[in-house]
Amino acid sequence: MIKVRKGRPGDVNTIVGFQLLMAWETEEIHLDKATVRRGVRAVFRDPSKGCYWVAEEDGHPVGVTLVLPEWSDWRNGAVLWIHSVYVVPEARRRGVFRTLYQHLRRRVKK
Repeated sequence: MIKVRKGRPGDVNTIVGFQLLMAWETEEIHLDKATVRRGVRAVFRDPSKGCYWVAEEDGHPVGVTLVLPEWSDWRNGAVLWIHSVYVVPEARRRGVFRTLYQHLRRRVKK
């Protein structure tokens, strides 16, 4: 069963690794690991930058998404943008993204 939880500082290494893999898989770009690490840590230090959500299966991270808030004057409220998503290859096509997305939808509706 896939469970979703809010990312926490102890997830930095996992998130950095996932971001590096995603950049290579999607754009064949090698990112600077130290820069990505500083960027991930910045999100945990300043929650106004965004929030990571981690999908776990049997207690192991299998996916992550970074969600960014943006102010909408049209709605007089925040809009959430899914900035990035990564799912480990062995967990793809098993509903990891769907579970992350549904979790976010439920939170937004609350």
